[in-house]
Order: sequence, then structure tokens, then C-alpha cells
Amino acid sequence: MSSNCQVKGKVEAEGELRSAPPILPPGSLPGADCGQSGSPVTLHEWLGMLPVMAFLERGEEIAAANDLAREFVGSSESMKTGELFLGAYPAAGDALRQRFECLLASHGGPASNVSGVVQGFAAAGPGTRLVLLMEPLKEDAESVACDDSKRRRSFLEELFDSASEGMVIIQEDRILRVNHEFSRIFGYSSETCLGSTLFDLIVPEGRMHETEMLMHTVESEGRASIETVRHTNTGELVDVSIVITPVRLGAGRSGHAVTYRDIRKEKQLQAQLQHTALHDPLTGLANRVLFLDRLTLTMARLRRRPDRNFAVIFLDLDRFKQVNDTWGHAAGDTLLLAVAERLRACLRPQDTVARFGGDEFALVLDEAGSMEDIDCLARRIQLEMQRPVEIGKGEVCVSASMGIVSGSLAYNEVEDILRDADAAMYRAKEKGRARHEFFVAPATLPKGMPSVLRSNSEAA
Repeated sequence: MSSNCQVKGKVEAEGELRSAPPILPPGSLPGADCGQSGSPVTLHEWLGMLPVMAFLERGEEIAAANDLAREFVGSSESMKTGELFLGAYPAAGDALRQRFECLLASHGGPASNVSGVVQGFAAAGPGTRLVLLMEPLKEDAESVACDDSKRRRSFLEELFDSASEGMVIIQEDRILRVNHEFSRIFGYSSETCLGSTLFDLIVPEGRMHETEMLMHTVESEGRASIETVRHTNTGELVDVSIVITPVRLGAGRSGHAVTYRDIRKEKQLQAQLQHTALHDPLTGLANRVLFLDRLTLTMARLRRRPDRNFAVIFLDLDRFKQVNDTWGHAAGDTLLLAVAERLRACLRPQDTVARFGGDEFALVLDEAGSMEDIDCLARRIQLEMQRPVEIGKGEVCVSASMGIVSGSLAYNEVEDILRDADAAMYRAKEKGRARHEFFVAPATLPKGMPSVLRSNSEAA
């Protein structure tokens, strides 16, 4: 082969490209007599003679690649340079010679960091560039996000890797770098992450829209954050706080830094505090605050759907003070726990049972049904209350007095319903306890007139 067809650059042992990249002279293009036998040397043959991975890039697509390159990245047909070279890879259209370090996404294998040079290669057509790559930099596979820095393991890199929050650098959703905390939270090694997408690794189905929303916020405000869930490599959902900010990757490229903070313990503590604020500490039932909130929602739903009725029951245990005085407060607590459990068993999941304090309980029956249905439930509760409860070395039996209000559009305030249910309950006690009374408020009752009570039944 003539000397003008020989490769003029070489790769030294240290892995640096010291000389200019080889340029194919016009005389060596296909059709030129460059071989020793007088036969022409084609462009693909010339690429194959190069001792390094070589690509021809045209219009942000890989136009050709030698065997070394194909062996590493797989087929180069219809492959975009943006899919192959991730990170600080010089933008297409710049014909000047440039050195770079970037992430090379191999086909079906792990991504690796490489260094190389790229420059215009007009001999292969207008807008064509020749890309020469060294072997993958196995000794330092995480240098792509260092903004073209030559320093390895700098202070900033060490800070990135030792951060207490999970961090990744991405370019168009492809991961260029991860730190140790990200691997710990989500269970993926850095080798698995490089070149993959966050969608493939940790974003649950149904949460894809969050990324588009966050990126839009970053573009408009320069930063975005959210509390959401992501899944680990085992499928476990993790509560995380996410912050996304733009970063420069070098060579005119931009990407994003994504920070993940594991907030599972915070969420658990928040849930515990919320439960404590809204539930009775002894029985675990809803407290007065939660009950009033549920009743408010039920009343609002009735205004939207008049066909969906509800009822409120106010319940007070009969002679509970005698249990405390005779057996002690510990025995009284045991009785209250048994009552709470029996009330839960009598109600449906959509109903609410709350302890207002002492031996007072309140119930909201969602879609309560007819008066006969409510009466049947009240009788069942009475029977459950009268079953013996083991307390220490003995047993105790109690009964309950109940006042019942059927919800209607005549009520505007929850306090009015509780007032009438309480009045009906005291009427039951006056009539001998162990019974329930329905409160009836005629639609024609003038505002401010006393409530009307109706005795409906006694415990069987």
C-alpha cells in the first residue's frame, strides 16, 4: 500500500492519542490505486486497518464503523450518535479536531467510559466526521461527569461518591454516573446503571408522567423537587424525595443531576404522629377530631347524592363507673377494649366508629339503609355488648344506651346531629337503659324549637 494510505496516528501504551487522527487523502478514496497490487482501497477497508475503534459520523448518525467498533457496540446500522456516545461528546457539525471523554453505550452490555478524538472528514463526504476511540477506560469508569477534567478522584468526585443522598448524572434520561448511596437505596450496581434509563430501573408504572412534569419545572424555574415513590431492584416501593437541577457535562453538552433522599423513616414517623393525633390511644378507634371530619364528608356527600343516606349512633355504656369502682381502672380498660372490638365487628369497612372519651362511643353508618335496617343493627350491638367480658379472674356484663339520628338535608352542622343523638341517648337511659331511641326532627319543626324524640325499641 502506498504511504499516503497509511495511518499517520498511533495509540501509545499509556492510552493517549498523541498525534493527529489519521486523515484519508483524496487519492485513497475508493477508486484510487492505493494498494500494492494496484487495486483500490475502499473506505471500509481503510477503517479496518486502524488499530483503534473508528466510526464515521454523518448528520448525527453512524455512517460506518470498523470491526473493532462493531465488536464492542454491536450493529451500527441506524444508530444515532446520541444513543451511542453519552455525556461530553462534541456536538455534530463542528469540524474542528476535539478531544473528549464520554460514556460509550455498548449493545446488550455494560456502558464504559472512553476517550478519543473527533474531527471533520470531508474526504468521506460533506458533514462527515471521523471518530477514533481508545480502549474503554476500565481503571476509571466514572469520570464522564467531570466536565472534561483530567483529574481523577478529585475532591468533588469524592464528595459525590460519599454523599449521604443518592445521586445520579443523566443525559436525556440515560445514566452517566451514580454514587454509592444510590446503589444502596435501590440495589443496583454502578455497572448496571451506566447507560440505562431511570425509567427502566426505578420508576414504577403509573409514575412516568412525573418525569415530564419535573423536567418542565426545571426548564421554567431552574430546579424541581417532589416527594414520591420509586422501586428497588426487588420491586419494593421506597418513599423518596427527589431534586433535579441542570448541570454542564462539557463539550457544550448539558444534563441533569438527580438527588434521591430515602424518607421512609420520616414517612413512618409522620404516619405515627398522624395516627396519634386522630385516634384514641387506648382502643385505636377514631377520636372525636377524626369522627367529626368523617361526618362532615358524609354530610357533604349527601348534599351531592341525596339518594345516599346515613345515620349517627351515640352510645354510652350503662353502669361503667361501677366496673371501675369494683374492679379497678385496669379492668375498665379491658372492658373498653372488648367493646371497641365488638363495635368494629358489627360495622362495615365504610362505617366509622370513634371513642369520644370515657365510656362514650359514636358511629357513622354510611348508606345506612332503612329504619328497619338501622334498628336491626342497634339490636345486634346490644346483644354484643351484653356478652360477658373476662376481667382478671372474673367476668363482667354491661349494656349500652344508644341514641340514633338519621341523616337528612335538614342538618347543616355536625354539632346539630351530635346534639340530637346525645339527647336521644339520654332519653334511652331515662327509660331504663339497655335500649336505643330514634330521634325524629319533622321537616316543619320551626327553627329553635325543642327536639322531638321517639321511642322505637328495647333490647331483646
